[in-house]
Amino acid sequence: MRSGKDYDANWNTRMKGTGPYAEMMARRFHMGVKRLGLNRPSAPLAVHKFRRPARAGDQLAFF
Repeated sequence: MRSGKDYDANWNTRMKGTGPYAEMMARRFHMGVKRLGLNRPSAPLAVHKFRRPARAGDQLAFF
C-alpha cells in the first residue's frame, strides 16, 4: 500500500498507506464508524458509579 512497495522507511510515509487499497480501507473504516455511530459525541460518564480502589493493605483475601 505504499506505491507498490512493501516497506518505506521514510519518516513521513511509514505509517500511512497510499494507493487504491489504502483508500478502500480508509473508506471502509469511515463507513463503519458512521454505521456504528462512533462519529457522534458520547454521553458524559456517570462518575457516581465509580469508587476509589482499596489500598494494598486494606484488600481482603478471597479464597
